[in-house]
Amino acid sequence: MKNIILTFALIFTASAISLAQYGSVGTTDARSMGMGNTANAVSKSVFSIGINPANVLHSDETINFSTLLPIPSVSAKAGTNFISINDYNYYFGGVNGKARILTESDKQHLNSLFSSGGLVIANTTFNLFSIVVKADQSVGSFGFSINDVVEGNFTVPHALSELALNGNAQNSIFNFNDTKAEAWWIRDYSFTYAREIPEVNLFSSFGAGISLKMVQGFAFVQSQNVNSSIQTTDQNQIILNGNNEALSAFSADFGVKYSFDSTSDKSSNMGPFPTPAGTGFGIDLGLNASLNNTWQFAFSITDIGSINWNQNTASTSSTGQYTISDLQTASDSVKDKFKGVSDSTGGFSTNLPTALRLGASYKFNSLDDFGTLLLAMDINQGFNDMPGNSTKTRVSIGAEWKPMDWVPYIRTGFSFGGLTGFHWGLGLGIDAGLLEFNLSTLDMQTLVAPNSGKYISVAFNSLWKF
Repeated sequence: MKNIILTFALIFTASAISLAQYGSVGTTDARSMGMGNTANAVSKSVFSIGINPANVLHSDETINFSTLLPIPSVSAKAGTNFISINDYNYYFGGVNGKARILTESDKQHLNSLFSSGGLVIANTTFNLFSIVVKADQSVGSFGFSINDVVEGNFTVPHALSELALNGNAQNSIFNFNDTKAEAWWIRDYSFTYAREIPEVNLFSSFGAGISLKMVQGFAFVQSQNVNSSIQTTDQNQIILNGNNEALSAFSADFGVKYSFDSTSDKSSNMGPFPTPAGTGFGIDLGLNASLNNTWQFAFSITDIGSINWNQNTASTSSTGQYTISDLQTASDSVKDKFKGVSDSTGGFSTNLPTALRLGASYKFNSLDDFGTLLLAMDINQGFNDMPGNSTKTRVSIGAEWKPMDWVPYIRTGFSFGGLTGFHWGLGLGIDAGLLEFNLSTLDMQTLVAPNSGKYISVAFNSLWKF
């Protein structure tokens, strides 16, 4: 059980520090992130894979590809829905290298923050390689992409803050049932095809695309049932109640050993291509229409499919009740009482983060001395709550301005709703002909107003064009 907890912590931490988007609220490529995660109608070439496969038709070059050089394509986001950067620094940053002594007012304020939900999220996408080849109009465009996605959500129970701040007051019950945890590390190999359909003559052009994904899962952890509490009595006793369950699956290369494993020695042997703990299949479907080379409309459904976890899978449970009369002597007894017991599940299945995406954009091709301006809007609706996804609707608006030839692209946008609420994106893009570079953040509000900012994010990529 200890190895499982440590491995889950490793996955979650890695996702906080690590281009295709997974889910309705996951991170996107650097261009789209700078536009407030607005991508459905304006993504193009390799960066449309995972968002709308029909958009691979949007390329002025015959070949576009992204590799680890000159810079890799990475996007990452982490934060909470309850504590701002300023609050975090105040309560946990200390004073002159020493811990801060909290006043009663401080304690009340910190405790009130958790009433918002206690959600901690982290996700990252890392593109190993992507390429799009644009053939003749009658043939269509082809794409291939390899993407790693590491994502996790964790809900801190409200009772934890009450217990930490107020101590174990007599005749109190601290309930931890709102605790939730979910994380995974998956990789997809996407094969994309798109073609214009001239028979649809309502628009200047109309295209359709499809992506077929072979998905590998390297790690998965999900809490299934948390029913735990701490009860204090007027006799200076503490009663611990626990009834917790979790599902997990890990690549053999992690070296995780369950309680039912007969193998005496299981060591970690991680590399760039781990042995999968699960495999699956996914489909993206997309449509794109343009009108007079100014309007673009987009529709797609992404990540239709599932992953079957069938290697090193387990259901781990911890159940019991224990009464503590002496805290100093209870440590080992509590560990033995609530030691997790794992049973092989024989395998289980999880859905991919299926999402519906709608988008529209309008391009001002000539603004006299003010260059070109692109405006866009997205609606994203997830169909489940898998990592990177949310059943809460997310809406975003974005803009991309190119003042003149020698000035970089300037991008900004706003995202509302979804799992994490409001975000303000800002980014820059440099088109150097053969190479294109993009850099952005989705959380300018954190940089300019750390008293309200709760998330940090960054994305950067490079693109070769021929």
